Amino acid sequence: MSKINARSPFYASFSTPTKPSPEYTCTIANGTGLSISQEGIITEPQFEQGTIDSFTSSDSGFADGKYAVVTTDTLRTLVFRLAIPSGFSNSSAGFLNCTLTFTQPAKVTSGTTPSCSGGPTSTGSIGTIALNSGGKTSTVDLSSFFNQGTSAIAGFTVNNPFPSFMQASISSSTLTITSLNNGGTKKLYVSAFDNDTNTCRPTQTVTVTITASSAFTCNDANLKGGSITQPGVLTDPTLVGTITARKLTSGGSAISGPPYNVGANSATGSTSKTIFFDVTVPSNYTNAGATIECDLAIPQAGTGLDAMDCGDVTLTEQGIYTDGTIKKGKVTIKGTEGTIASFDPVAFGIVSTKTDRNIDFTITVPSGFSNTGSSIVCSKTVAQPPELNVCNFDGGDTYYIDMIAYSDPQEICTFGVGVRARTEVFCTSEEIDTAYGHTVCINNQPFKGFSQFYVVDTFINNSIANTSSGTFYIWQIGNNGVIEDVWEYDCGTGGQGTGNSVI
Repeated sequence: MSKINARSPFYASFSTPTKPSPEYTCTIANGTGLSISQEGIITEPQFEQGTIDSFTSSDSGFADGKYAVVTTDTLRTLVFRLAIPSGFSNSSAGFLNCTLTFTQPAKVTSGTTPSCSGGPTSTGSIGTIALNSGGKTSTVDLSSFFNQGTSAIAGFTVNNPFPSFMQASISSSTLTITSLNNGGTKKLYVSAFDNDTNTCRPTQTVTVTITASSAFTCNDANLKGGSITQPGVLTDPTLVGTITARKLTSGGSAISGPPYNVGANSATGSTSKTIFFDVTVPSNYTNAGATIECDLAIPQAGTGLDAMDCGDVTLTEQGIYTDGTIKKGKVTIKGTEGTIASFDPVAFGIVSTKTDRNIDFTITVPSGFSNTGSSIVCSKTVAQPPELNVCNFDGGDTYYIDMIAYSDPQEICTFGVGVRARTEVFCTSEEIDTAYGHTVCINNQPFKGFSQFYVVDTFINNSIANTSSGTFYIWQIGNNGVIEDVWEYDCGTGGQGTGNSVI
């Protein structure tokens, strides 16, 4: 064993080394299973890590998520845009392009060695399917668009290159298409087959146009928070959408940065400064891609310290259980987690109907305020559910949640691989965005949510909480099924996404 001597005033200091985060690469992503049929239909690969945001190809004959038919075997090159998972050194980059190749087989129906022959044939064409966004459906009877060959048609298949735009499924000969939250026009492909050997599989193209239902406004952007230091450095508020510019006047010049400086406050006391933000509209609105201007008054510190008051405080995750006991929840003070010293009352009596209760929270003032070390009392109204089975409530609506629980909404975009809102629940709220304080039920009993966060939608949505699915809602659900917080979120920016509480 070696010995290290350290003589005063010199000291030996050691710390446990940490393993550096690896870079996310296409080798780590490891895509397998790519294939292309004789009809040019692409079967997407599976990636070990990371999820497909989109794919494209510069090869001739590529359009609308498929290739044209070729008469000789043709090497195809596809570029897949992958959302980088968290935990990698380049996670902040958001996306990585990975290239895969596959040889598209020729379709030859004549000669001594045809690639396929006979089989069903297509007839006519399927007209454009027009839907409104938000889970609307339309059906097509495929038997009207294919004729059998020597043998009867055994079935149909559907290829949907745009699962974040629409859902598609086939039952018997009925194709069902369901809109998601985005507007636009995309195509999917249906094929017919029989059970004979080496027969051809004709393909029909289905064009789907989805119309978004509403325009995005500053109310939807829901700008919250933000701060300005005394010298003038701006911290952006949270919001739904993407900030592209910050201005001191409406329609004025963009402030350069980062950092973005909006001017110092030379007064002793704090003030409020209105900042104008250019916000890019997310994809699930009629004005998707447009820029709207939204303003927000943001506090700016002065040269002296201000006293903390309830305007500096945000109380979240509070709740009341059916027996009247109170869930303390959390407090955030200007973006930093604070301390709730106590609350009053400490419990309530049992009620037979949903009852709003007022709770006083005593909060310890942290450093950075003139009244540091003292306490202030801030109140919040919280709904107490009745002891009887609230799931028998006459009203409310049916919703669909993903059963994966998250401890923080930011984890959903970074870890939310395969998020599917498809478990049916009942909620006593008739609106998804105003469900705070209402109860979630499953199998006619309150849903035990453990105060975790769950992705929710108004319809079965198998493609949600990814970079191209648009905005969505998150419920934080307590053990008694009561919704303790409601968030609107968007993963479109990659990484942790953007959004905030809407209660």
